[in-house]
Amino acid sequence: MDNTKIRSIAFATIYADDYEKNLDFYLNVMGLEKSFDMAKNSCFLKLGDENFGVYLEGGNKPNIIDSATTRSSIMFTVDSASALFAKLQAQNVELLHKEPQDMGEGDYWFMFKDPAGNILEILGGK
Repeated sequence: MDNTKIRSIAFATIYADDYEKNLDFYLNVMGLEKSFDMAKNSCFLKLGDENFGVYLEGGNKPNIIDSATTRSSIMFTVDSASALFAKLQAQNVELLHKEPQDMGEGDYWFMFKDPAGNILEILGGK
């Protein structure tokens, strides 16, 4: 048995510059729920009824990234990629596509930036 083999992902981490601004975005625009506060300028955000969630930490220096840079990303799933795309567009969120991309088999995908400039991805139905 190889006890060094990765078994799963514990949670995703989002490093941000302005903690309050990003917390507001993830709670009120993205609809995540704060599970509990952690250290100063950090908390754990729950994804629906799942045990999986996102650790948000503020107070970091901004990093310039774009869709062509080497990076890690988080892909969230939603029922309707088009509905979330329209919601983000109405909130003046920086979208990296003109519309959700048809991935086939009823799946649509797009990328956008959170207030800290992190590139996130969405996958969902029309």
